[in-house]
Amino acid sequence: MLRKLTQTIRAFSTQALGEIPVRQRANLVDSFNREHTYLRISITERCNLRCQYCMPLEGVDLTSSPELLTTKEILQLAGIFARQGVNKIRLTGGEPLINKDIVYLVEKLKDIDGIKTVALTTNGVTLARHLPGLINAGLDNVNISLDTLVPEKFEFIGRRPAATLSKVLKGIRAAIDSPLQSVKLNTVIMKGVNEDELCDFVALTTEDRISVRFLEFMPFSGNAWSQRKFIPYQAQIEIIEKHFGRLQRDDDERSSTSMNYSVDGHVGSIGFISSMSRNFCGGCNRLRLTHDGNLKVCLFGKDEVSLRDILRDEGSASLSTKKEEELVSVIGAAVRRKNFSHGGIEEIKREMKRPMILIGSATSRSSRTLSSVKTRHPSFLTARGLNSDSEQSNTPPDKSLSHVDSNGDAHMVDVGDKNLSFRRATATSTITLNMEAYRNVVKNTTSKGSVLTVAKIAGIQGAKQTSSLIPLCHQINLSKVEILFNFLDYQDTKSAPGITTSYQNSVELNQMYPAKCRLQITCTVSCHDRTGVEMEALVGASIAALTVYDMCKAVDKTAVIGDTRLLRKEGGKSGMFSN
Repeated sequence: MLRKLTQTIRAFSTQALGEIPVRQRANLVDSFNREHTYLRISITERCNLRCQYCMPLEGVDLTSSPELLTTKEILQLAGIFARQGVNKIRLTGGEPLINKDIVYLVEKLKDIDGIKTVALTTNGVTLARHLPGLINAGLDNVNISLDTLVPEKFEFIGRRPAATLSKVLKGIRAAIDSPLQSVKLNTVIMKGVNEDELCDFVALTTEDRISVRFLEFMPFSGNAWSQRKFIPYQAQIEIIEKHFGRLQRDDDERSSTSMNYSVDGHVGSIGFISSMSRNFCGGCNRLRLTHDGNLKVCLFGKDEVSLRDILRDEGSASLSTKKEEELVSVIGAAVRRKNFSHGGIEEIKREMKRPMILIGSATSRSSRTLSSVKTRHPSFLTARGLNSDSEQSNTPPDKSLSHVDSNGDAHMVDVGDKNLSFRRATATSTITLNMEAYRNVVKNTTSKGSVLTVAKIAGIQGAKQTSSLIPLCHQINLSKVEILFNFLDYQDTKSAPGITTSYQNSVELNQMYPAKCRLQITCTVSCHDRTGVEMEALVGASIAALTVYDMCKAVDKTAVIGDTRLLRKEGGKSGMFSN
């Protein structure tokens, strides 16, 4: 009661005083003047069903816990999006009700200034149990994904006991009877699977305030999509109208994904989400945040950018003004790069790299023709399961050299299908100098000027020119190159500012290294791109070391460059590496 009173007061204050001008809506407007006010956040990749539309037959590799967004990070990012103009947030998964913080998340999201609606998409298995807490926390809307009303078919699709369907139906009834603003069912229609249930789903709207939306079957990685399973929305309407008579078209909001219809005499409504045969991209106002912190501006787009890595940059997840400004800049740039629409079925089939469960929609689907549900085990089942019409490969991962093709010829790797993400690499190189050269370096007394200043500039330039120096490297837009110097073996009390040393006892070190001193050069390179920056870091460190040699060779021709190696790398498919 207190929460609803607080929300009412906030709404009244906004109307009376006008909205405080801290929000930057222009940042979420793309080049086609579409304003993005709706954010879908996947809060888990785990699910209590094993539906075959959503999850590949072989399953998915779960992300390690450190790579997942924490509850605190989800709320931090949600706050940033709200300050940019987002006013609706939907929590998805996997199955979002598996997340132990689900009620807390809903409550805190509702507390964010500017967030008017918090919604949930669920498979409904545990909805009845969670619903009272969610409503008390402020949940506004719920979408429930359900593709069949037949228990045996439910078991076949979801790989869970048929009795589970009764839990889902109980959750739907609880939602309908609750004070939620809207309750919707999402049903993917597939030829030979459940098009015979279209009218059964429409009948659910007869006496209840529920909207049933029929989705066209969409291709995602691992779900064995094929044209023969696809049934366009026009054909679905024909089937329904033969039984219920002519449907009446409702007025839709510009950003609506569904073409909504009323059925004569029915309390509820139905809709059609025609992602394949008639896209609704022109009014799209949606952004997606994956469970591992990647921003997707289009469900079917291949490009992703990591917000998690920026949030955790500098070893801290605290949200400084500088970090928020960088996140706002990256988000805005991604939105402005958004295409007007996806390229149709064929392009989607080529581009989709994530299974649906790893993007964020708690949907329960199948991917194989089901001719009958009279028997518990349909006769066409094979040992290979529902994806038997797709080839399975037991070929081990390719361990060959990346820049050498099968004929042994050099070639450049195609990175066009990789995701945009934050990447960083650190490399080091060491040059050993005699003591005369060392003193000239730290006192800036070489004939050519400041050794370290010139070496730093050269290292940065080298990193930026890597693709020109190393023939098969890609040209990358670097966001930062940092060069640091560290004398490892000798301490001079008159060292130049900015030079660090690892040893303090100069008498002891003179005995250990009577005539030599090692200068360690470290180069760290960062970018948001489709390929890593290990080579840029290595080139930067090497060029800086070569520059030191050039600047000092007049007094030390015996200087030795060595121990050039990659220290660590972050981001990309292979994740973290340290040496």
